[in-house]
Amino acid sequence: MLSGESPIVTLSEVPKRLILVAMDKGGVGKSFFTILLSQWLHAQSREFLAFDPDYLNSTLTRFVPESQFLDIRHSENLDRIIEVMEEHPLVLVDGVGSQQRIFLDWLEETNLLTLRHAMRLELTLVLIVEEDKDTVHQAGEAVSRIGDQVDWLVVRNQKTMPSSRIYDHSKARKELLSCGAKEITLPKMNPEQVFFLQQQSMTIERALDSNRLFLIDRQRLVDYRRAIFSQFDATSRILLS
Repeated sequence: MLSGESPIVTLSEVPKRLILVAMDKGGVGKSFFTILLSQWLHAQSREFLAFDPDYLNSTLTRFVPESQFLDIRHSENLDRIIEVMEEHPLVLVDGVGSQQRIFLDWLEETNLLTLRHAMRLELTLVLIVEEDKDTVHQAGEAVSRIGDQVDWLVVRNQKTMPSSRIYDHSKARKELLSCGAKEITLPKMNPEQVFFLQQQSMTIERALDSNRLFLIDRQRLVDYRRAIFSQFDATSRILLS
């Protein structure tokens, strides 16, 4: 397919969902969120395909080996997402630093925001905000550009601060809420659990199955998973096909 051409779209009776983690700033927890969501989808017994676009730090494929690499440095490669949705109605695409505009440009260049109706395709854009102006500004840019044409999920990541006052009082939040955005919170994980998961390249699920955790550490992970999964349950309407 040539750059700039729209993907071939056919009428579909199968509902589909595409989830894009669309944030520019690196190190805000994009892959961490995607890994957690992948675990929740597995717990829901949902078939899905996950793409990892980070060619420098392939965190998602390290923790979720069944995910596939997608080189989005060439925007036409994003068309593969639509191609695979005939067999995988639920597709999750991790984010990568400085690539938010590639996702948004692709949505507009392919006219997918209009064509999705014929495809029975729902779109969810995930924005991860921290207690800093950069992530809030990027969230505002995204919603100003796309508006209410998609479902929005805002993730407050509390890994550095237990608050999100900059986002809470921002114009970006007002605009997102007016577009029906849903909000969830990722609480800070205990540093020892973070170290263990990173050292072993384990998801929470595999760590709990490994029998390598002390009882208290195991309970902390169980509680963390429960807190996150309950929020995914509450926002499942925009996370499932």
